[in-house]
Amino acid sequence: MFPLSDALKGFTGYSVLTIVFLLSGAMLVATNRAVARDERGVFLRSITALVVIVAIDWFTYATSGQFPELRWPHAVLMAVTFSIAPFIPVGIANVIFPEIRVRWVMIILVCHVVFQTVGICFGYVFWVDEANVYHRGPLYFVYMAVYTLSSIYLVVESVKAGRTYQSSSVLAVVSIFVCLAAGVLMQVSDTTVRTTWTAVSMAVMLYFLFYSDMVLRTDPLTKLLNRRSFEEFLAKPKFPCAVIVVDVDDFKRVNDTHGHAYGDDCLAAIAGIIRRVFGGVGMCFRTGGDEFLIVIPKQVGDADAYMKRVHLALGRAQSSDPHLPSISMGYAVADKSCNDVAEVIREADQAMYEAKRGKKLQRA
Repeated sequence: MFPLSDALKGFTGYSVLTIVFLLSGAMLVATNRAVARDERGVFLRSITALVVIVAIDWFTYATSGQFPELRWPHAVLMAVTFSIAPFIPVGIANVIFPEIRVRWVMIILVCHVVFQTVGICFGYVFWVDEANVYHRGPLYFVYMAVYTLSSIYLVVESVKAGRTYQSSSVLAVVSIFVCLAAGVLMQVSDTTVRTTWTAVSMAVMLYFLFYSDMVLRTDPLTKLLNRRSFEEFLAKPKFPCAVIVVDVDDFKRVNDTHGHAYGDDCLAAIAGIIRRVFGGVGMCFRTGGDEFLIVIPKQVGDADAYMKRVHLALGRAQSSDPHLPSISMGYAVADKSCNDVAEVIREADQAMYEAKRGKKLQRA
């Protein structure tokens, strides 16, 4: 039996509460259908790893200074904890944003595992004395540096992805990182304060909620804002603004001739061009099958210039893929006195159809 000191009683309750929080979070993740199965899987694996780490943290704390025969298991379990921890944020980033896989980050993590394994014998990062008491080693900062690097990696890639998905992610992601940093720094400054893994657990669940919300607002094929986001904009429009309506020309013929899979590829390619041109200045929506809408809240006088950039970029893409369809665009401007965004959208839609009819007349 462990002697149940007041400190151990408190830490036991703290650890149990953290594990219950993680298991509750696992149920939330498992039942969320907005997030893809593979992405839910990485969060569930991260939660499982954290449950194991919290249990190890409790065990090493409870046996510290007792049971000298557990010295080596204590050291091995600590090395496992230190090795696993940096993989959690990197694993989340690489699965959710697979296009950003960076080999050097994984090389650093693998080297860190080797470093931790060797360090068990030499006490580089930590060491456990004959009385089974944990001490930090002279190279403990290496572990902290690697863990910080992996966390910053997730933050940076999340902010980049937020821009791609047009999510106001900077404040949300930084807030999550501040929560994580606060828990880690409190324990680094005072080893009797065991807040690290609770902070990590909270950060992982907050991040899942952030990502789930981003997915709900995004069209999965084009990565533009979806109809739900468009309805939110209609409820609270901001003036002045320019509204640009985009429609793919003869899209039914593309699907009938080349198949729906190729049609989806065309929509994704056109949406990518729209996002690259307008992503930094406005909101880009997919409002229907082959229909897009862009809102530029500022620089309303530059709509023509941006539309020309889209046509030029599409022309370059068509030189590589001649089957890629053209698009028609039209816009309307709402000044500060405007109180009916729907009317502005109708004007832009009418301008788009006039451009489409003009093309048909030219072909005729």
